Amino acid sequence: MISILLVDDDPLVLRIYEGRLSQLGAHVETAADGIAAIQALRAHKPDVVVLDLMMPKLSGADVLKFIRSEASLKALPVIVLSNAYMGELAAEAVALGAQKVLLKTRCSPSVLFGVINDLRAGNSSSQHEPDLLAVSGQNAAAPQMPVRPRLAGGKAPAPPPGEPKINVREFRAKARSNFLENAPVTCAAMLSLYQDFAAAPNAPETGQRLQSFYRKVHFIAATAGLAECHRLAEMASVFEALLFELTAKPAAINPSVLRTIASTVDFLALLFDHASEADIEAPLSSRALIVDDDPLNNRLVAAALRRAHFQPLTVQDPLMALKWLTETRFDLVLLDIELPGMDGFELCWRLRLLPGYEKTPVIYVTSHNDFENRAPRVLGSGNDLIAKPVFPLELAVKAVALILRGQTTGASS
Repeated sequence: MISILLVDDDPLVLRIYEGRLSQLGAHVETAADGIAAIQALRAHKPDVVVLDLMMPKLSGADVLKFIRSEASLKALPVIVLSNAYMGELAAEAVALGAQKVLLKTRCSPSVLFGVINDLRAGNSSSQHEPDLLAVSGQNAAAPQMPVRPRLAGGKAPAPPPGEPKINVREFRAKARSNFLENAPVTCAAMLSLYQDFAAAPNAPETGQRLQSFYRKVHFIAATAGLAECHRLAEMASVFEALLFELTAKPAAINPSVLRTIASTVDFLALLFDHASEADIEAPLSSRALIVDDDPLNNRLVAAALRRAHFQPLTVQDPLMALKWLTETRFDLVLLDIELPGMDGFELCWRLRLLPGYEKTPVIYVTSHNDFENRAPRVLGSGNDLIAKPVFPLELAVKAVALILRGQTTGASS
């Protein structure tokens, strides 16, 4: 029987994974945070560690650093669960010697168990593994899982007699049923935690309440993924990444970020209302046009959108932007308000006259000092607004929300 140390800061997610992995024949120990994980590792060495990267206090990367620094644990195999919008954190985990980085919103206990067994059989890639993250431990010196005997021809043997079969469909159906049954309570708890955060009277209290709010969104992202509520999982995942980064960078919480958080909470509530509808998973890859006469800002915004899996193009001249809009279909447009010869508002008006662009999402970009003055006018025109200098994950949240809103029944752009 393989022993697994499962590390996650959400107790319900721990129970779901622990229960299912135990049914599949594993011995599972759990740790509710990075500090508890280190204590457990000092007391007992498991066969494999499954580690959530996004944890407060002590992150998964910090736990992985501890593992690789200890002589008795250095060869311990580690699988990490990450967020699609935290690529730098995932890359750090790979550099530290993680064998696999799995997207938490697309993973499940059954998938995880299959990946573990494939690694035990010496397979570097897994037939059980969905298209998760394009990173995995490739270092020749990286530690390996305990290897099962192999058959001639390089094929792994069948599971031993009596080992439970993986019934993914049954698990997913139960996870979806439980998630939908508890959706009203989960959504209400999210709204309550957001209101507490928004009403925090001082910086220390804001930080504490942000941690609680983040943990709820972290839970929603994981359980919505298990329930195959794909739009909700995608939105919660990028929002989780933003909140996680804000816990480490509270100085980044400005009026623009606060407005983004508020609108995202409203949209998540809408997605909860539609959670029971059929929801087909599709890659979130959209074309975006960025119009700004500042080439440096163009590069920064383009990098932020790539982080959100968009395909961005940049242009400095508004007339050239109109030409590109007639030649190529864009799913999202970002407009600097102060443009030479034609401001962003006029460019948006002309854009709306082009066939197919009547409802295309437009995000205005303005200076930080002018944000609060601009916001009422932008709200009146039905578009969104973000302040310079652009906070990358804030823009990622806005962009993903606008695209998913267009895909959601009953939502307006």
